[in-house]
Amino acid sequence: MTEVLRLPVTMAATRKPLPRHDEQLHKWAAKLCAEAAHTRGYLDSQFERRDDGAVTVSLTFDSAATLAEWEASEQRVECLAVADRLTDGAPDPVPAVRLQPSGQPPRWRTAIVVWAGLFPFSLLFTATAGPVVATLPVLAQSLITSVVLVPLAVYIGIPVVNAVILRRGR
Repeated sequence: MTEVLRLPVTMAATRKPLPRHDEQLHKWAAKLCAEAAHTRGYLDSQFERRDDGAVTVSLTFDSAATLAEWEASEQRVECLAVADRLTDGAPDPVPAVRLQPSGQPPRWRTAIVVWAGLFPFSLLFTATAGPVVATLPVLAQSLITSVVLVPLAVYIGIPVVNAVILRRGR
């Protein structure tokens, strides 16, 4: 049986708020992204408010088929009905070249997640094995510390931190 390659698909659009509806449109964008997150095939979403108050929303799904399911869903139709009451004119599609690659968080976020996933184990290791390891040569200290801490962080700490972030809605 041949496996079909599924490529992620991102769609994006910008909406301009009616006068004095900037904040409601921003809240709407957050709600739209939250609704999409409950859809099969959802991978990522982003929204940003421009200086003129307009909001650009991008949604990424694992395939064109799951994007089509989202586009036909009642949740999306209801969200768009709300947006139509808040916006001036039709949404403007966003050129694909402006979209940032989906699935790759910014480096600062990755650094924080790695630190948060590593720190508890580092603290525990230093408190318990630190005095023993400190008697060894520096090379041995570094080797033992990294052999113990890296797998703990990669297989336990970082996944736990990511799960907490996802549960809180990023």
